Amino acid sequence: MIRIREITDPDLRRRILEALAGRRGCSPAAIPEWFELDDADFVDLLNDMKEAEEEGRDSLHDPRI
Repeated sequence: MIRIREITDPDLRRRILEALAGRRGCSPAAIPEWFELDDADFVDLLNDMKEAEEEGRDSLHDPRI
């Protein structure tokens, strides 16, 4: 289990909160610091964030160049 307050990197914490809030349909501010994610949910969030980041890069890449 991973609690939000145990994520020490502020940027990663912000991104996790935003992704979690998007899944739950609420504001990131509505998710308390003591909220726990099990390992599988945490990995799913990280994978979703990675996929979204890669999609953003791919859209900027023009294979003709």
